Amino acid sequence: MRLNKLSILTAALLSGLSIPAWADHGRLSTSQRDPWINLEMADLVSAGLVAAPDKPVKQLTNLEVAQMTARAAQKFYAQADPNLLPPPGLPGAGAPSLPGMDSTATPQAAVPSKSMTDLVEEFRGELSVLGIDVDKLEQRIQDSKNRDEVFSALQQEYLKRTGTEVGGMSRGFMYNYRGFGGNAVYLPMEYNAAMFMEMDLRSVPVPTLLFDARIRILRSIGMYYQDPILQHYQLRWISLSNYNDYCALTAGDFYKSYTPLTLWNYEVPVYTFIEPTSFNRARKEVEEWVYMDHGTDEHMRGFQAATTVAFANDPILNALKAQAMAGPMLNAGSFTFSSYFAGSHASISFLKDNIELSGTGLLLWQDANSANVPYLPDFPDTFAKQYQIGSLGGRVTVPFADKADLTASVEYAGSQYDDDANNPQRVFQDWALMAKGSLNIEGVHLTGKYLNVGPYFYSPGAQTNRFTPGSGNSLYLSSNMNGLDDSLPGYLNNTPFQGVNRPYFAPYDRLSENALPYGDSTPNRQGVLLGLSGEIGERGWLKPQVSYTVNLQEVQPNYVLNPAGTGVVAVDSATNTAAARTFGGYEGALTLDLAKAFDLSGKTYDVQFDYKNQTTDLGLGADPFTVNTLIGACDFNLPVAFLSTVVWSAAFEQTQASGSEYVMGNGSPPTFAQYPFLLDTASLGQYAYMPLNLTRQTLAFGFKLPLSDQINFKADYFLTHYTWSDFPAFDRQDQIWRFGYEARF
Repeated sequence: MRLNKLSILTAALLSGLSIPAWADHGRLSTSQRDPWINLEMADLVSAGLVAAPDKPVKQLTNLEVAQMTARAAQKFYAQADPNLLPPPGLPGAGAPSLPGMDSTATPQAAVPSKSMTDLVEEFRGELSVLGIDVDKLEQRIQDSKNRDEVFSALQQEYLKRTGTEVGGMSRGFMYNYRGFGGNAVYLPMEYNAAMFMEMDLRSVPVPTLLFDARIRILRSIGMYYQDPILQHYQLRWISLSNYNDYCALTAGDFYKSYTPLTLWNYEVPVYTFIEPTSFNRARKEVEEWVYMDHGTDEHMRGFQAATTVAFANDPILNALKAQAMAGPMLNAGSFTFSSYFAGSHASISFLKDNIELSGTGLLLWQDANSANVPYLPDFPDTFAKQYQIGSLGGRVTVPFADKADLTASVEYAGSQYDDDANNPQRVFQDWALMAKGSLNIEGVHLTGKYLNVGPYFYSPGAQTNRFTPGSGNSLYLSSNMNGLDDSLPGYLNNTPFQGVNRPYFAPYDRLSENALPYGDSTPNRQGVLLGLSGEIGERGWLKPQVSYTVNLQEVQPNYVLNPAGTGVVAVDSATNTAAARTFGGYEGALTLDLAKAFDLSGKTYDVQFDYKNQTTDLGLGADPFTVNTLIGACDFNLPVAFLSTVVWSAAFEQTQASGSEYVMGNGSPPTFAQYPFLLDTASLGQYAYMPLNLTRQTLAFGFKLPLSDQINFKADYFLTHYTWSDFPAFDRQDQIWRFGYEARF
């Protein structure tokens, strides 16, 4: 009779007690072992991989622990692969069972992979004697870990959809302003502060529904943030979404970014490649306060439906996406029409997403029957208006080597603005074309962009990407445009028909940008822009960026109606024969991430440089208006123990303008401009041709102190000095302190 391996092992160990089986555990006949073995064996028991013993785990012998590990291995095999036969020597393979083994137990769902790994490694020799292929078992454990990571990520995504995410955050901003000089815009001591706590409530006991509500409790102190009408308790966001196999439906507040030429929500432009940390932090904090935490949106309430259909097994088709939304924008008043919006977007992709076709449409309209407004042909306020825009686009990507491809895209858009629904003669149409191409080789990108945007082309997002000149708008910060602070003004919070009740473009600063102040949708522009960027070296520690403007010009001079409405005049010239402007310029930037270069994990050491030149030839025979911007910035840690987690920042920015430009009459100095629309008669008379030989220099210092992963403090100091050589007596200096905190829970 042939004895099995288990009988031989058991007899030898229990009778001789002399086989040295040492690791972190003692002899197999004793219970001498490290405490962690008991803890991880208890994990296997808790997970149901092995039956609970009839005595505490710490009283088991090492042989009994090895046997329990073997029994756990049997169940683990069953969970890892239901079609896999049990390992040799265990039940199901024709061999007798280990003492106390339950061969009928049902596999459990939970697999404590770490405990299994540690115990298998600890009892490797014993498990091999018991007939278990340890190498194969370890591979199965690793496969289980990999699956667990994938399932964990999916679980987190599905939990977000089923309303199980609850949290919140609190932020506070405290600013102090001081002004010096005869042209100072601040008093010797001014301040404001804003603090709020926001709670996220996402909880519905139905897996296919998600209720999302965000409630903000706020307090504002000071001149610029304070709004006596503003409630201290706000329902900032509320929506109800349904997820199913076909589409996603949302009713509530939402926003949508469409294509570049059909902008609804547009990111605030950053006009230089490099934005120093202190500047970026100040801008983002105000966006968080003003833009309701969802980008630069109109905070719409309505209905949205979306669907994505994937063709996983189709060799040609990849995916079909469609989205539609609609809702009210403004309720009717005594002399105000109600207004509505509707938008849609669809795309289809082919050949591993290397080809895509898309279409977009937007419609905004006012209901002439919603208010008791008598129609008066000479008063634009009594006109009911309608605006619509649509676009078609395509993208092709040609991969021709590993980490190398050529991409080209094109978008054509058309817009129509009905200024007066009762007068078909007041309809304005235009079109825009944008074509882009890029050659990407590893971390190097060569890009080109062609723009041809008509003078009367109007994208509703363009008018929201700059600051409003108004004041007192509820829920929005505002400024009187006298330069109190570049980041204090808020966005337009009404509709694209706000202002003069016509398509309206908010002001921009000529010291920042002249060529494309509203991004790619800036009207009345035609030309080419070239670019080169790269991520060079280990982990891309060296990042150069270059751009060059080629033959960018206005399509026609900026004309508006004269006050009598009988003709047009150029908005920035005393006559109506002004030539169209031409633009030129280039920019170069370099970022060096020394922490990546020297593999300093968890540290911050980077240096940034940026130089931008932009010229504007007004066609008046004078020298072009020129603006040169120089930026130097760095972020770093100090090698001091108690300060090692603090990230310090320093920056210098100089903007120097020379020549003359047409600017609006307010500001100190008055560097603001505003793109006109054909019927924007309110702009007429506000422009003045002025010499702007200005220099603006800003020093910035800041730090960020992370107290934990959820809490951090930050502070920034700005010192800005203006000089104006055309007016030697001009004297303006600004000092701004910013303090803030952020906590998440």
